[in-house]
Parts: sequence; structure tokens; C-alpha cells
Amino acid sequence: MLNLTEKIKAGLTRIDPFDRGKNQDPLSNIKTATRWLESLSGGDVLTSHGAILAELKRFNANLKLATKQQLALLMLLDEKTQDLQDTLVQQYLRSSRMSRSIESQLWHAINGMYWEIARAYHVFVMEYSRNPKNHQNEALIPLVTLRALRTLGRYLKWRAMRYLQPGQNIWAGMHKLYLVAETHGFHQQKMEIYPPHKVSFSCESVYLHALMFALANTGTLYPRQLHLLDQWLDTWSGTLSLDSQLFFHQHSFAVDLSIDHSARRVRNPAIDKPVRYWGTAKLGQRLDAIQSALREGSPPSRLGLSEDARVAESIDLLDHLQRQWAAVATREQRRVPRERVKHMVEISHGFGSITAQLPNSPATSHSVYGSSLAYEETQDVALYGFVTERTRQHTTQTKKLPTGTAPDIERWIMHDESAQGYGAIIDTRNKTWLRVGALIAAKPREADEWRLGVVRRLYRLDEESSSVGIETFPESLRLVSLLDKQESGYHVGGRDINGPPLPFMSLWLAGQDGRATLIIDPAHYKSGKVLELEGIEGLSWISLGSPVERGEGWMRVEVHPGETNA
Repeated sequence: MLNLTEKIKAGLTRIDPFDRGKNQDPLSNIKTATRWLESLSGGDVLTSHGAILAELKRFNANLKLATKQQLALLMLLDEKTQDLQDTLVQQYLRSSRMSRSIESQLWHAINGMYWEIARAYHVFVMEYSRNPKNHQNEALIPLVTLRALRTLGRYLKWRAMRYLQPGQNIWAGMHKLYLVAETHGFHQQKMEIYPPHKVSFSCESVYLHALMFALANTGTLYPRQLHLLDQWLDTWSGTLSLDSQLFFHQHSFAVDLSIDHSARRVRNPAIDKPVRYWGTAKLGQRLDAIQSALREGSPPSRLGLSEDARVAESIDLLDHLQRQWAAVATREQRRVPRERVKHMVEISHGFGSITAQLPNSPATSHSVYGSSLAYEETQDVALYGFVTERTRQHTTQTKKLPTGTAPDIERWIMHDESAQGYGAIIDTRNKTWLRVGALIAAKPREADEWRLGVVRRLYRLDEESSSVGIETFPESLRLVSLLDKQESGYHVGGRDINGPPLPFMSLWLAGQDGRATLIIDPAHYKSGKVLELEGIEGLSWISLGSPVERGEGWMRVEVHPGETNA
């Protein structure tokens, strides 16, 4: 209880003309919330985003009665967050080489916002489903359900970005949302989710969007590929429809709305359960047509794909989708049989670490830092003009160790093996580098030579462990030195301001047929570039051919004998 003095002070505070609501709850009403949102800094996106996220968490913690005013506040916060969320998403996807701490900060901000908005909307929809008659929010429930389904789908997408499982009861919650829409007859009603966007969706199309995304998400796609898939499904999911009755000649997939699981292929349908079915034959024909047009030279944007989609990556992703969404009879089977094993394999990851393990390191060119310049040192000199203290300490420690005993070598217990790679379940708590497309070198403890490989599949089983699939290349691995002797073209007083060219390390993959490919940093690639080579007997000059594959921080290119013009 307040005493008389405290009551007087509180009253004066409320009528104080200089108190502009600094201590007022920003979500006390629509007017206050609007004023508060307008006061947020437009230049600091992450800070403004974080402020709204904090208020949403508080909103959800205090959400007991789903009133009309509370729903209006939630929809306002959701709408005002869209531009901020989109900005952070683009920052995340465009910064492939950001530090792990920045990546973690962005991911948690984006993922947290989707979760708080989705669970808040879910409360309003479920409250309506329990008592729909003369409900105060009845007119808005179709739009609220649509937003809830859409936001939960985004939440699942961002968990997929980190190869995380959906989480307990997430699919059960999505099934309930769709059932509400279907039960009350607005599941196929098209609506604009957020003004002023002109694209309309229905609860059924958004629900199918999430189901098809989950079917395609096998733990083998890069974050950029997941984002492209999500964009494409905005258009494609509208061509699909759900049926409550099974027709074997039409339907390929089914989802049981009574269990916490995504869709599966139709095998043994449960007649006594709420199952919905759909087919993908027409969509498969559409994908075939898009692929054919891409191979004939049509740009992706003209085919309904996103503006920033590239031809090669689009073809690869479409191949993957056709396999995952095809009928069982045409689904691609495993190329090489696996064998259950249990033995230790040493793993090295990243250019610098891999090059440190190879015993055939060639003598590199002479530079201001001496011979045998380490990969990290070369990169520092190219970027800054000197070797940083951090790199100097790391390379000094590494050079003191014998080959094969670098501090960043990990030892994994493999659970299965084939002629083309390994599968393992490993502890991933401190493996911040681990992601699909990571370049690695693998060597069984009893073997003498390293084999180069790539992480192809990653699926986090829980907070501590992950299932990992590695493809290893059959070609023999060599470390080579490359030198680009062409001048930069920037001169001051007749002198090349970049100084003499520096060599850089690359990984040479030699096949038994005599053909070779090269793993290099994408910054050094240009089609047809002629480079001086050291480390391969009988070959001094090469030219770079077409890219074979790209990964994060590396690319594999064809190699042809080259001639110098010097």
C-alpha cells in the first residue's frame, strides 16, 4: 500500500508536463506503442530489432487474456518488425565470412523474433478455436492464422540454417493451426499477409510451403540454398492442394495431423487418423521445364526464380528437389553401399590447417618474410601488407610441431564408411566451423596419406551432438604453390604500388586418368588466368578452367597446361 506522500508524488508525475512518458509501458495502448516504435533509431537496425524483441518477450510472458487490444498491439509490432527482420536476414545471407560471434548474434535475433511472434499468434488462434461463437477477434482470425503459419514456417527455416531439428511440438502446433483454418472454412481463402505487399497466400498454401520445405531439407543444403528454396516455394506451393481422401495414382505424400511430425511418403495410410494427402506430379513437370530452359540459356529471373539466383546453383538445387519430391519409384538411391564400422579418423579443416598436414609442401617463392611462407601469412600480406601478430603466434606454434600434430586436428569415431566417404555422430558443442560445404582432410590413423573431402550432410541431433556425412575425393592430394606474375595495373611514379607478387598455396587433386583439378581461394580465380606452378614435376605453368564446385571460402576448378607470355 502507498502512503499519502507516495500517492501525491505519483499523481504529480502523471500530470507533469515535462514527463513525456519515459517510464510509461510502451505497450500500454496502440497510441503509446506507435509513438514508441517511431522513436526507435532507424540507423541501428540490430538495436531497434532487439528492443522490439525484448518487448515481445515481455508481451508473451504477460499474455493471459487474448483481448482485442492485445491482438492489435501484436499485429502492430509484427508489421513494424518486417523491414528490420528482412534487413537482418539479408545481412546474414550476404556475409558468408562473418565471424562466428556476429553470425550467432544475427541468427539468434532473427530466430528469436520469428519464435516470439509465432507463439503469440498461436495463443490467439487457439483461444478462438476453444470458443469461436461471437468471439471478439473473429473477423481477424483468418489473417492471424495465416500469419501464425507463415511465421512458424520461417522459424523452421531458420532452425534449418543451423541444421537444427524443429523442436518439440512445433509440428503439432502447426497442424493445429491448419486444422482451425480447415474446420472454420477459411483454409483456402487468399489474403495479403502484410501490407502493402500485393502477393496473396492462403493458410493451405503456406502450410504446404512448410511441408515441402521440410521434405527438401535433408541436411545437405547451404543456407543460401535454403533461402532460395523458401523463395521459390512462395510461388510453387500455390499449385498444390491437400485432400482428405487418398488416391494412390495421384498422391505421393501424406501428413498425419495428430502427431508431432512433418510429412512422409505415402506407404501405409492410417484410415482412422486425420491424414491429408497431396501429389507432386504437376510440380515435377514444372521443375523439368525450368531446368530445360536454364540449360538452354534462359536467365533464372525470367523463369520465376529469384533475381539473385545463379544458373549453375539453380540447376543443382532443382536436381535435389526433383529427387526429394519425386515418387518413390523414381527417387535416387544411394550410389555406393555403406558398411557399418567403428574406427578413428583424424580430421583437419580449413585451408591453413590442411596445408600444414601435407608432407610434400614445396619451397615457395622468396618474399620479405622468407621462404616457405605459411598460408595464413600469405593471406595477411595480401590483405594488410604485413603479417598480423595473431597469425605470427599461430604459425610459430604450428611450425614447432611435427607434421600431423597441429593443435586443430580432431579425431572422430566413424560409424559407417563407403568408397566415397564417412558417416559419424560427433560432439559438436565447440565446433563452430562445422557446416555443410566445409572443406576437410581426413586420414584414418593407420593410413599414411590424407584425403580431401567436403561435409555434405549435417543434422544436429541435440544441443551436443550431430550426424555428419563426409564425401571424400578419390584423387590423390598434393600441396602446390601458385604465383600470378601479372602486374596489378596500379602504378605510382612508374612503380607497381602492390609490390612484387606473392605466391599462394593451393591443393592439387590428381586423378588416375591424368586429369587434375585445383582447390583455390575464390579471390584468386579468373577463368583463363595463367599462373606459375611449383610442386608438380614436369609442369611449370597452368591456366584455370571452369569451376567444378564452390564452397564457403574455396572453389574447385579445372586445370589446363598454360604458357607464359614472358
